[in-house]
Amino acid sequence: MRKVCFYLIFASLAFSACGIPEDTQPNIVDSPIGVRTEASSELLTSDDVREEIIYLFDEKNLLVPVFREIPSVDLRVTDLINELVADLSETERDTSLSTAVPAGLSLAGVTQEEDVATINFNAGGLEVIEGDELAKALAQIVFTLTETGTLDAIIISIDGDIKTWPTPNGGDQQFLRRIQFMSYAPEVDVGITQ
Repeated sequence: MRKVCFYLIFASLAFSACGIPEDTQPNIVDSPIGVRTEASSELLTSDDVREEIIYLFDEKNLLVPVFREIPSVDLRVTDLINELVADLSETERDTSLSTAVPAGLSLAGVTQEEDVATINFNAGGLEVIEGDELAKALAQIVFTLTETGTLDAIIISIDGDIKTWPTPNGGDQQFLRRIQFMSYAPEVDVGITQ
C-alpha cells in the first residue's frame, strides 16, 4: 500500500512539472490572415455579398491574405479567379501590395471533383509569363483557391489542354498544392510580449 501511495505521489509530482507554464498576462500572436483593409461589419450579415480571402504579394515577395467583397453566388472558384484578375484597390496599392496574375488571364471554365479543381483558362494568360513571375502567379492562384480547405489541389489547363507547371520546390507538376509554393507563404510573426 505504501508503495502504491509513493507511486501516486511521485506520478502527480512528475505530471505537474510537465504542464504548460502560466503567464502573468496574455501573449500577443500576430495572425497570418492580416489586417482587414476595407471590410465593414455589414458584410458579415449581408445576403448580397460575402467576404473572401485572396492572396497578393508584399514588398518582400511573400504572399499576404487580403479580404475582398464578392457577390454571394455559388460560383466560388470563378469569383476568386475574377478577384485575382481584378485591379488592386487603392488601399492595396498604398500598402505596396502587388499581383503577378496577368491582367489578360481569362477563365474558360471550372470543374471540381472532391478536393481537386480543374481550372481551364483561355490562351494568352499564364503561358505567356515565365520564371519567377509565373511561379508567383501560380502561388497566388493555389493559395487563394485552397484557403478554405475545401480544395487540396489545383489542375490548370489552357484551352482544355492540361499543362504541367514549374514549382519553386523543383520539377513540373500537374497537381498544384500549397506545399509546393511554401517559399512564398505568408510570414507568421509569433511575437510574444511580456
